[in-house]
Amino acid sequence: MNLSYTINIDDPIITYQLKGKITTDDDYLEIEKEVFNYLNQNYYRIVFDLSELTHTNSSGIGFFMRTLTKSRIMGGELVIIGINGNVEKIFSISKLDEIYIICENQMEANNYFKKAQ
Repeated sequence: MNLSYTINIDDPIITYQLKGKITTDDDYLEIEKEVFNYLNQNYYRIVFDLSELTHTNSSGIGFFMRTLTKSRIMGGELVIIGINGNVEKIFSISKLDEIYIICENQMEANNYFKKAQ
């Protein structure tokens, strides 16, 4: 597997730090199950820390979109932090940076959620 992740829960915000690459569907399936499980437990304020994600393909973008859609349906939001390098270029070229809330760091993301309440 090319992708690993850690979870930090600071109720009601849940942060997933993604490390590595998303190059196949198998790379994100485990974390997708985890994210959707927590969404069903009312953790719908989600932060994806991509500071250590070095690559994603269309499969990863699809995963991000499904997470964004489901969290918004539940009245929440997906915030992306630490985006850089190749992943930042992909978001920019595909105009995804206009769809997602992108913050520099965890504190900025937490402040976004506080204001959005």
